[in-house]
Amino acid sequence: MNRPIDKIFFFAICAVTFSAIPAYLPHLVSAQTGAQFARFDTDLRLEMSPLHPRPGELVRINAHSTLIDLSLTALEWTENGKKIGGGIGVADIEIKAGILGTETTVTVIVLEKGIERARESMRINPTELDLLWESDSYVPPFFRGRAIPSAGTNLYLQAIPRFKRTNGSFIPVSDIAFTWRRNGYILQKVSGRGAAKAALGSPSFLGADTISVEARSSDNLFEAVESVRIPSVEPRLVLYENHPLFGVMYHDAFLPQNYRGEVEMSLLAVPYFAEAEMDSDNRLIYEWKVNGNAIANNPERPNSITINASGSSGLALVELALSHATNLFLNSFGSWSVTLSSERLGNDPFTNTQ
Repeated sequence: MNRPIDKIFFFAICAVTFSAIPAYLPHLVSAQTGAQFARFDTDLRLEMSPLHPRPGELVRINAHSTLIDLSLTALEWTENGKKIGGGIGVADIEIKAGILGTETTVTVIVLEKGIERARESMRINPTELDLLWESDSYVPPFFRGRAIPSAGTNLYLQAIPRFKRTNGSFIPVSDIAFTWRRNGYILQKVSGRGAAKAALGSPSFLGADTISVEARSSDNLFEAVESVRIPSVEPRLVLYENHPLFGVMYHDAFLPQNYRGEVEMSLLAVPYFAEAEMDSDNRLIYEWKVNGNAIANNPERPNSITINASGSSGLALVELALSHATNLFLNSFGSWSVTLSSERLGNDPFTNTQ
């Protein structure tokens, strides 16, 4: 007997509830739902290559969808609102990145019978990022090359980003997050906001490491990545004449075979890329031999010896072995054949006589 009354009461409540919904609400819900479904149903996305274009670099943009066969669909491409291409199956396009400080918006529109079904946009903000590096290995004064790491030395790197806004201002380094990686692994200790510099150990003995840095602005509008492959080398011994008037003749390194117009000559060995603060570092161990005979080191300048050809044939085989007091990986060897003769005495010392 109570069930009919319950049903009537239930229907009455439902009628009141539904009638309380404003008439405009279904249209509002439908519009929101349609926008959401247009995005998720089409699964339209854009991919850019390269990911971090430099100013003026050619950029390829590809459209992808797992639910729309783009090869059979009409697409329209625009750049900053201006049509730059399109057609049936035109799912990729190439454009040129602008100059530093410009932003380019690229949009792809999917059309179905002339009606827009979906669209997706991508912004291109060109950036520049330089990655500089050097080692604290030893090189002589005024050396014009780079100090390359060897076992036991350290690496010093610096990232120089140039992120320019459209208003002409540059994003300061303190507002940029840097992520450093060695061989793909994040280096947490040297990464962070404003961490544009990094000090690292050298690569393993005779190995090589790939060091990369990613720079990203706090608003994620600017991003750049740069990497470099850095080898570890064995220190190299180079022999020079230490002239009594002109000093070390760095412009004229000794070759395996050498002919010099002097009877007596002072020789200086330079340990390129060794773990040392100077060429006469007391941690470096120099072992000289001339014609097979061991030569005692000069305590003040162990990397220098003097040879004299008076009363001899003038031919000297100079050998040098280099090691380190604490770095067992540092071992280098060099040998030079030197012929001294007074017949060439008086030649210009700044002229290569080889």
